[in-house]
Amino acid sequence: MEWTTHMLSGIVAGYTISGGDWKGAVVGGAAGVIPDLDEHKSKFGKVFFPVSYLINKTFGHRTITHSLLFVISTGVILMSFFDYWVWLPASAGILAHIIGDMITGKVKLLFPLKKSIGIPVSPFVFKVIDKITAALLLITLFVEFHINYLA
Repeated sequence: MEWTTHMLSGIVAGYTISGGDWKGAVVGGAAGVIPDLDEHKSKFGKVFFPVSYLINKTFGHRTITHSLLFVISTGVILMSFFDYWVWLPASAGILAHIIGDMITGKVKLLFPLKKSIGIPVSPFVFKVIDKITAALLLITLFVEFHINYLA
């Protein structure tokens, strides 16, 4: 998925898991791009270039930062410093990113095991899935916002 779709999926995941709290949406959206820290050429990876380059060269892309180990360890670390309204939406945002990448390719979900899990797709199908997913996420946000704030 593209970074914007990852952010949207994190927003929806964070908003949903926090019971419709906009703060959960913000945290989830920010966390939705974190797994791409392992790709130094990604928008997020470029911001943290030295770290992302090191992670990429050590583990590769869609490995450690695209695993359940990463979701759980990040959640536990955040839980040590923040209330549930931060660590829970952050974990949901990271997990949403991983799920998004699994529907457009393979990830090492069970890292450190070497097994890759997901659906490999062509670049064209990747773009189609990304655009459809982004549109559905925007519709979901619009409907949720309408229900919770305008109705």
